[in-house]
Amino acid sequence: MDVCANLKEPEQAMEQYQDLLQLAKQMKRKIPGDRKNKNALLAAFLPAQGLGTASSDSEERLLMNTSFLPRAYPPSVVPLKNLQPIAIKDLRLERHHSGRYIVLRSITSPKRMAAIEVLAEDEHGDVIPLRLYQQDDEATRPATDIIDKHSVVLIKEPFFKFTAAGDYSLRVDHLSDVVFLSDNDTIVPDLFQRPRHAEVKTAETLELEGNALIDGKKYWQAIYRYSAALLQSPTPDEIKVIKLNRSLAYLSTKQYEAALWDTGYPSFGEEGSETAMLLASQALYHLRHYDECCELLKELCKLSPINQDAADALARAQRRCDECNSGRYDFKHLRSEATKFRPPHLDHGSYTAPVEDRPVQGKGRGLFTTKPLKVGDLVLCEKAFSHAHLDHGQKGNASITRLVNVESDLDATGVRADLIRLIAQKLLKNPSLAPDFTTLYHGNHQAVATQRVDDQPVVDTFLIERIEAFNNFSCPLTSLNIYKDRMAGRVTPKEDLHDCGVWIKASYINHSCLGNVCRTFIGDMMFIRATKDLDAGTELTFPYVYPTGKYDTKMDDELKTWGFICNCPLCEDIKATEASDLTKRQDLLNQGVELCKSPATGIRFTNKIERLAEALNETYARPAEEVPRLLLWSPYLLLTRIYMKRLIYGKALETMGKFLQALGFTFTGLDRKSSPLVITGWGHVEDRLVDVFLHARSAFEQLGLSEKSQQADKYARVVYRVVVGEDASFDETHPRSS
Repeated sequence: MDVCANLKEPEQAMEQYQDLLQLAKQMKRKIPGDRKNKNALLAAFLPAQGLGTASSDSEERLLMNTSFLPRAYPPSVVPLKNLQPIAIKDLRLERHHSGRYIVLRSITSPKRMAAIEVLAEDEHGDVIPLRLYQQDDEATRPATDIIDKHSVVLIKEPFFKFTAAGDYSLRVDHLSDVVFLSDNDTIVPDLFQRPRHAEVKTAETLELEGNALIDGKKYWQAIYRYSAALLQSPTPDEIKVIKLNRSLAYLSTKQYEAALWDTGYPSFGEEGSETAMLLASQALYHLRHYDECCELLKELCKLSPINQDAADALARAQRRCDECNSGRYDFKHLRSEATKFRPPHLDHGSYTAPVEDRPVQGKGRGLFTTKPLKVGDLVLCEKAFSHAHLDHGQKGNASITRLVNVESDLDATGVRADLIRLIAQKLLKNPSLAPDFTTLYHGNHQAVATQRVDDQPVVDTFLIERIEAFNNFSCPLTSLNIYKDRMAGRVTPKEDLHDCGVWIKASYINHSCLGNVCRTFIGDMMFIRATKDLDAGTELTFPYVYPTGKYDTKMDDELKTWGFICNCPLCEDIKATEASDLTKRQDLLNQGVELCKSPATGIRFTNKIERLAEALNETYARPAEEVPRLLLWSPYLLLTRIYMKRLIYGKALETMGKFLQALGFTFTGLDRKSSPLVITGWGHVEDRLVDVFLHARSAFEQLGLSEKSQQADKYARVVYRVVVGEDASFDETHPRSS
């Protein structure tokens, strides 16, 4: 069911849906006797074709296209030859018609809401709304390129549903359940077929039409022309040219596997063309087969040393290979790209050499180190498998999609709905990429075993939805932006955190509030760095929900999404703490908040903060090295700033030490003596640690302890590298003059 409503009134759609659910239960498996006729459906459909797009109103509106997903059902995995036809008049409500197919011809142009919708007729003249979900968006592929007036489609094992208007429609959730037919296909009813007297175009004519369409950037239409040309008995030479042209069109529509096949890769014959090799290298590159891409381009460069396109492509592919093998990245360049490109999808390779996934008792799988690593080392850099970006510059009348699945508690609005669609399209266009994604955790969803039917990939939307729900990461444009907001005491706008994606390797990292790695982002690249020294074979963990150190049920509720309760030392300690101590902690925190709101300053204020911090510290029983005392960093940082401002460096260093001790660090030399400053054991890494080490740098500098100042600077950069993801921006963010 689709509903289009003003974004300010989304709950009205939910109420409407709940009412329809009750009606649907009563009508389940019945043939409705009140289907509207063709004229009534056209009268309702045609005025609504602008719904969800720009309107003539002067007021800017943001419309929400809400789609309520049905109970999960599998995609069709039955070969077409084993299916039997069914007519509209025989369709039963709320039923998947197993073993059946229906052929329909569109009688309208399409409209877009949460789905692409047309009115379609069967060979008996009956008409029904047809909704196709998870199709490419308008910017990627116009709806009229997917289905238009007079298009003929075949729906495998059709699903007949109630609509928001209380009417009925066919909905297709799985991309692989719809087959787009040419009007002279043998399965198309005679009524829908092209007139027999129509001119049959030659392969040459169709090829020329395809070339013209490519020139006009109408790549999908070009693919249809080239495919039709190949059916008109072209000569062997014509076949080669047509396939190479179609390969170019496939590349432009991100169908990289099909593009690769059309080049003839890996064998180009004795007279292999440079064009074929270059196109194949592009397909390999976009499939991230960088090693194979390099080998092919090296061969091409030997055959044609003056081919500059090949030389440039080889240099780019070699840069990706170097990133994948070494983990070396130009972070300044990455940040520049993330700022410039929209969506911020960066052209870089993934570095996964130091990690491998293995089974973990009671947790499915986990990610482990394959070599020793130090604090700040790059553990993993991964480009997103798929990434959805919120367009902050969206103006005027616009629409966003909201997917609601009552059964699975899914409520995916905007980018999350976009992400599901992007993944579905990626798996359809490049099915060899599916196994990496479909083996991710997906709860109790029963995936179909069949991967291909009739030589086409099977795409399960509900499996994608479940995997996305368990494995998506929300992310900023860059973690540096979030860091700067925190340092300035600003609240990051919610829209700056709305991007999301799926990173395959990172999805294997299990949860712990006190993780040993930290994740950061630049565009669609995720960087994971060690927050502790790690031995080879160490399981990596990071918090799925960042800990506050307070006891509340919010953490448990959020973690229930993944079906577990955290039993890390922090959570276990909170649960074991006496209720009176928890109450005392909260009272002390409240006092601190009120104290900071007061206009009081000076010695009395400082003394009160010190006493409050010490009282808070006394509510903890276990050593901070075992359980970091996360509620203490704030008062100790405040005291550090106060003493630094008053130039009382000895006291400032003392409170810095208490800050570090509260987070579980062990160290020597954080004093006015000449002994070196050394972190002997790393505790919980928090971004305010950068601030503390920078204060230590300043204090030691003022005390004439230059070597210790340099050591503090080194630790500040290590922590910055961990919490921002890179340290190329350190001096710009924290200039010495500040």
